[in-house]
Formats: sequence, C-alpha cells, structure tokens
Amino acid sequence: MKNVIRTCLILTFAVLVAMPVLAADKAEKKEKKAKGPANAGVFAVVNKIELTDKQKEQVAALKKEFGSKLAEANKAVALTDEQKAARKTATQEVKDKGLKGKEAREYVMGKVNLSSEQQEAQKELGALTQVVRTKLIAILTPEQKEAAGIKDAPVKKKKEKEAK
Repeated sequence: MKNVIRTCLILTFAVLVAMPVLAADKAEKKEKKAKGPANAGVFAVVNKIELTDKQKEQVAALKKEFGSKLAEANKAVALTDEQKAARKTATQEVKDKGLKGKEAREYVMGKVNLSSEQQEAQKELGALTQVVRTKLIAILTPEQKEAAGIKDAPVKKKKEKEAK
C-alpha cells in the first residue's frame, strides 16, 4: 500500500514539474509560428547581410513604396482552409514522389484548385515580388550578393520564330 501511494505521489510530482515546461514549449512554438509582415519574404534577403546606411535608406524606401501593395496582393491570394489542407497533402505527395521545381509547383497548384481571382492575384503578386527583388538586388554590391547567396539570373534566350 505504501508503494502505491509513493508511486502516485512521485507521478503527481513529475506531472506538476513537466506541465510548466510543456506550456513554455507551446508558447515558444506559437511565437515562432507567428508570421511577420506579409512582405517579409521579399525583404528577407537583406537581413542576411550588412548594409551601409545609404543602402538601409534605399531598402526602407522600397518597403515604404511596395509594402502596402505586397500586403494587399498577399491578402488577395489568401487560401481557404480547404485549399490549405489540399496544399499540405499535395506538398507531402510531391515529397513522396520526389518531384522538384516546376513539376512540383504545377502538381501542387493543380491540387489546390485556386479560383480565377486567386490565380490572377497570384500572378500579380509574383510580378510585383519580382520587381521588388530586382530593385533590392540592384542596391547590393557583388560581395553582398555573394554573401546573401544571390546568383545573377542567367539570360534566357528567346526562341526565334521562323517566318513562314
């Protein structure tokens, strides 16, 4: 009988000690999961490197100019809960199948079933993001680009159409 009581007390004590630790872990996960501004991804490249004061001013000007536009574009692309679930499953399927790049993107987008408005908004967001990224990269020196892991985009050759 004493052993049973002792075991119960030890287990109760262990649970009481573990509960605050588990609660702290959940709080940390929520903090990590909390998203920053909608346009943080585009500007994340400059967080990896040291900028001069002039460059910081230029980046701030870009954020001021494009920040609200990027946020609006992100809101227009917002996925429904069903679409998020479909994207999550499709992403897992892509990993299982070993698809990469354009093939993987097309597979996932085919499973998500975006509305025509969302597709249009996604194209606009992509174009806007590319403009901002191009302007950000133009601010950086070659050394900064290398430090941030930015490669110069290869020049794509347009196929010449044959005149008939």
